Amino acid sequence: MKLTIKHDPSIAEPEITVCYGYLDSELEEILAFLSLADNRMAGRLNGETYFISVSDIFYFETVDRKCFFYTAHDSYETKMKLGEIEAKLAHTPFSRISKSTLVNLKKVRSINSEKHSRLCATLLNGEKVIVSRQYLNSIKEKLGV
Repeated sequence: MKLTIKHDPSIAEPEITVCYGYLDSELEEILAFLSLADNRMAGRLNGETYFISVSDIFYFETVDRKCFFYTAHDSYETKMKLGEIEAKLAHTPFSRISKSTLVNLKKVRSINSEKHSRLCATLLNGEKVIVSRQYLNSIKEKLGV
C-alpha cells in the first residue's frame, strides 16, 4: 500500500482521498476508521460497503467475534472492534450496556426492570436489548432514572 501525506498551508480544509483497484480487508479497516472522523461508520451489507451516519445507528453488537451495527431496518458488519468503536464514540450518546453491546441512548424509548437485576431497554424501532448488572447503575444515571 502506498501512502502519501502532503502539507500545504494554502488548503483550508483537510481532504483525504482513497484510490484503490480492489477492496481488501486491510483497506476496509482503514475506511471504517476514517469514516468515523466524518461521524459515519462503514459497514458491509450484501457485499457492498455503506457509510452510515452514527446518529442513525441504534446499537453495536459483537456476535461470534464479528461486530455488527444496527439501524432502524438493517444490520451491517464492520471491521472495527467493539472496544475501538467505544473509544471513538466516547463523547457521544453511545454507552456500553453489556460485554458485547454498545447502545445509542438517544434511541431508547423505554426501560423495564427484568429478573436478576437486569434492565430491558426498548429502542425506538421496537427492538429490545438487555442491560447487564455491571452497567445498570451507569445506564440509569445517564438516562436520568
